[in-house]
Amino acid sequence: MPLDAQKSDAPLLEVKNLKTHFPIRKGVFSKVQGYVYAVDGVSLTIKDGETLGLVGESGSGKSTLGKSILRLVEPTSGEIKIRGDEITNLSKSEMFPYRREVQMVFQDPYSSLNPRIPVGKVVAEAMAVHGLASGKEADERVQDIFAKVGLRASQTRNYANEFSGGQRQRIGIARALALNPSLIIADEPVSALDVSVQAQVINLFMDLQEEFGLSYLFIAHDLAVVAQICHRIAVMYLGGLVELADRTTLFKNPLHPYTQALLVSIPVPNPEIRPSAENVISGDIPSPSNPPSGCRFHTRCPLAEDRCRSEVPEFKEVEPGHWVACHLRA
Repeated sequence: MPLDAQKSDAPLLEVKNLKTHFPIRKGVFSKVQGYVYAVDGVSLTIKDGETLGLVGESGSGKSTLGKSILRLVEPTSGEIKIRGDEITNLSKSEMFPYRREVQMVFQDPYSSLNPRIPVGKVVAEAMAVHGLASGKEADERVQDIFAKVGLRASQTRNYANEFSGGQRQRIGIARALALNPSLIIADEPVSALDVSVQAQVINLFMDLQEEFGLSYLFIAHDLAVVAQICHRIAVMYLGGLVELADRTTLFKNPLHPYTQALLVSIPVPNPEIRPSAENVISGDIPSPSNPPSGCRFHTRCPLAEDRCRSEVPEFKEVEPGHWVACHLRA
């Protein structure tokens, strides 16, 4: 690990009240006319060896949150700490050692790979940049990493277009592993894959976690997927967290109406089983540039009261380890 791992009292990752707002510019002089509130006050922690799932509909701000934690997108305000060290306002050169500690696996593996360079060199490039290995040593390490993610050593000479979608995602995972990170942020890593391939990639993530003690922030929109791999699950809606609990608690006792709606939307083998009417939500997620007042979910919530339309619910711990932002659970 590139950082001081002796700070055992500090979580691997700690995010406090993180906000990422994008200005909306219009007119000849590009004046700011408003903001897109992509991430609006998110707090979470991840411990060593833990997988935190982050779920929600498209447009909830999940991917922006992941990129903001890595500072691929600059946050507007808040705190990001890695092993107790705040990285929120570090310069690019100061961020350099932290790039080794936290890596990312992107949703579209093909667009994240250079099509003009053999995939083995893509993986080896990160090692060279961080001074970990070069030349023959780097080639041997790349071949070893390829073997760990289920690829052949001979495939290091191939180009990205010569692989299937599942194989490309394995290459993306290999690139993330090349720097021996502690945390991998996986942004919808299986959403573009066939169901059978999804299972293979999820099993790969779990095997690598057991072997290397990795931690994951696993971003997905499918609760059925995160149920297989995550220890805790955070539910995100329109820029903020609405519920956070361990996997068992969230599935057995979901407290927020949005979480309940996500759970009943999971496909079931028996077509005769239908979700109950009170848990069904309609309509689309509102625009993050003009979020509703009060509870942001009230425009779609079947249980909304007058208070929900005017007061923002506090995200608080209602049971040990179970956090929710809902006036009905006060």
